[in-house]
Formats: sequence, C-alpha cells, structure tokens
Amino acid sequence: MNDTQAVAKPSPKKTIQGILEGQAFKEAVARALPKHLKPERFIRVALTAMTRTPKLMQCTQESLFNCLLSLSAFGLEPDGRRAHLIPFENRKQNTVECTLIVDYKGLAELAMRSGVVSNLHADVVCENDVFEYDLGQIKKHVVDFRKDRGEMYAAYAICRFKDGTEKCEVLSVNEVESVRGRSRAGQSGPWVSDFREMAKKTAFRRLSKWLPLSAEFRDATEADDDAPAIDITPRSLVATVPQFEISGGEPEPAPETPTPRTSPPEDAKAEAAAGLAPEPGVAKSPQDELAALVIIKGFTFDHFNKWGVESGNIQDGLTCFDDVPKAVAVRLLKAQTGLLNGLKMAKGEA
Repeated sequence: MNDTQAVAKPSPKKTIQGILEGQAFKEAVARALPKHLKPERFIRVALTAMTRTPKLMQCTQESLFNCLLSLSAFGLEPDGRRAHLIPFENRKQNTVECTLIVDYKGLAELAMRSGVVSNLHADVVCENDVFEYDLGQIKKHVVDFRKDRGEMYAAYAICRFKDGTEKCEVLSVNEVESVRGRSRAGQSGPWVSDFREMAKKTAFRRLSKWLPLSAEFRDATEADDDAPAIDITPRSLVATVPQFEISGGEPEPAPETPTPRTSPPEDAKAEAAAGLAPEPGVAKSPQDELAALVIIKGFTFDHFNKWGVESGNIQDGLTCFDDVPKAVAVRLLKAQTGLLNGLKMAKGEA
C-alpha cells in the first residue's frame, strides 16, 4: 500500500481521566487556584472523587468541568468533606449533570480567610440538650454525652468577630427541611447521608447573609447548588472554561415537535371543570399540576396529605397544595404511579 492509498486513523477521543490529567485542564486549574493549592494535588483529589462516585464519569462535560473550575476558584478541593460533587439526572434533557455542594466546613474555611472572623461554630440542638435562645443570642447550649441526645429539633451557627462582637442564626428542623425541599440535590448525596451536617451548613448559610465577607465567599454561598438550577461558575471564569472533548456520551435527542391539537384533551376539560385551569398566558406551577392530577383522579387534598405524611413524602401541617415545596411536587409528578397507588390506599380503595 503506497502513501496515497493509506488512510490516516482518526485520533481517539480522550476519556475524562485523560482530560483531567492533560496539560490543558492543569493550566486552566492553575490559573484559578490560590497560591496555597497546587494543581497536581487538586487534580489527584478530583480523580479520587471520580473513583469514589463512578457515576460522575457519566456527567456532561460542561457541568463537570464547571464544578471543578468553580472549586478551584474558591480554593477548595472536591474531597467529600468540604465540597461534594453529586451526579444529578436531568430527565428532561436525558443527561447526567454534575452538581456542586459546598459543605459547611468549606464555607467556614472561606469565612476564616476573610480576616474579620475569629471563631465560628455550628451545631444541632436535640431533645435532651439544654438550649436557651433569647433576643437573638444563644445563652446556653449544654450537651450530656453520657446519654442519648434524642431527636434533632433545631440547628444554629454562631460567628465571633475579631472586635469581640457576635452574630448567630437559629433554624427549626422544619425550616431546614423546607430548604432541603427546594434543593436540587435534596434527595441524594449529603442531604441523605449527613443530614445533621447539612442542617449546620443551612444555618451557617443563613448567618452568612449578615457577615461582611469576601467576594469568593459570596459566590460559594449565594450560588450553592442547594438552590435549584443555578450556574455556580464564577463570572470571571465563564469565558475561560476550555471546551474539552469527552468520548462515550450519547448525542442528545432532538426535541420532539408537538402534535397540534384540534380539541382540548380530556384532562384539560376536567381541569377547567374543576376550576384548576390556569388563566390564558399564565404558566401552571408544579403545585397546580399536582393539585390537578390529584383532583382529576378523584381524590382530595386530605387524601394526599394523609398519604404524604404517613409515607414521609411531605411534612405534617400543610394546609393546601400551594404549601407543597416545588421540588417535592416535581418529584411526585414524575412518580405518578406510586403517588396514585398511595392515594388509593389513603382513600381505602386498595
């Protein structure tokens, strides 16, 4: 075979590990990292995170590397203690996306770097603790470690500044659960495995709104992925994120073209009859869709509330569908079979 007949083989696409170990990614990380962290160590910790959570290898290129570069800008490592990389299934796009959660300990580290904080402390309060909170101050918190502390009912964070002043924030467990219900990663990762640590972090994040801290700390707290669907990449990095090439991914499916309707569907007619159809031009919320589904199928809010509380899907004390956290409503709409079976049991049909 002569040179004109030879066919050059295309160069193989790099794997995620190959990209992480490549010079381009190393240079991108080095530009963002503070001086006290070396890119070699950061990349080694990132590879360890991939080994610990193999599903991260399925994440989209953009989400994975944005999370890693965000962490490098914050000067934190994805070590599973101060920061977590969580794979999140985006069923609408049929993709897996990487979600960044900066842990309470990571936020505390950033706060200490600000130079105005002398001490930070966060803890949970349990039934058998002695706890006194009055006029915005924590007067006392005594824990007897010789006996079981009981169920957690609150979490708090307290900051002491170098000038001797203090600021604290206390949240009930219901307030923490409300934050969890709005979190994109509320049903996985540290919210499931380390709830008390996440409760401390939630209290600390609430406290941080009162603290005069650095810009990098603001980026980490205000753009934490506990708030759903927020891009956590610092704006200074948006233009510098390299477009790495990853193999093994399936192309995203083309969007389906909706078939025009000549008449309203039966469910829409039923919604209109029940007074649940939205006004023209007004998007229906997940809570509205959930209410429509339950009522159209012949159930009431009382049936839903009974099943939800007994199964642990919702908190006790809700008075209407509007009180259901948006993330919970979305999750239940995706699991309609289980929801409807539970409603039948609550109504006594099964």
